[in-house]
Amino acid sequence: MRPVFLIAKNFAREQRWPLFFLLLWVLGWALFGLLDDERGPEDALMIFRQLAVYSVTFGVFFGSSAIQADQRSRRILAVLSKGISRRQYIFGLLAGIALVLGIFCICMGFTASWLLGRYGFSAGPLWFGMLGLWTACLLAASLTLSLSTFLPPLFAAIGAGALAGVPALLSLRGDAFSRYVIPVHGLLQPLIAGDLSQAWHASLGMVVLGWMETALFWLVAAWIFSRRDLAVAVE
Repeated sequence: MRPVFLIAKNFAREQRWPLFFLLLWVLGWALFGLLDDERGPEDALMIFRQLAVYSVTFGVFFGSSAIQADQRSRRILAVLSKGISRRQYIFGLLAGIALVLGIFCICMGFTASWLLGRYGFSAGPLWFGMLGLWTACLLAASLTLSLSTFLPPLFAAIGAGALAGVPALLSLRGDAFSRYVIPVHGLLQPLIAGDLSQAWHASLGMVVLGWMETALFWLVAAWIFSRRDLAVAVE
């Protein structure tokens, strides 16, 4: 596991500036709650929902660019030449994405506990919702990462959006089964639809399903990536 940890640590270090700007948004949200008491809970909830969507968007961004960045710098060849398997390499990238977005979700959760707690928001459902948000981020990232093993970053991001978006649209139209197919929307829906007047209905089964599909996409990404000729594709 040490190679995986080192790859994840290096990825997180390289993404320190995107993480910095993500945390600036959280800080801005906290300042909004501290300095503007007149607008009330609805505006605070609106910003909270926007941050949740932004975090998933960054998961797609990280997943689409991770392999390409290492290919351009040729670092990927140096890493794999040290006896690290391609499955470990993909797992290390996914762990790095999990670390970066985990830091963001934790900071967002503490800010939400303080800010929304002032308006009566329950901390328990909120933190479970943050677990669902983190799972949605990783699911979107793993899907995009698997597509980026054979597609350019832009097309990988577009493909991931389409594959996750179609089941979400079908679910909104009343198809009960679609919400379990790449359930990014199913994991986000309790956060986006939740308010102060009703309890959230986050599902533990949906979180477990999200982790299972994340693992599946990791295996698919590793399988495809193990069959690529990096000596040719590095350019």
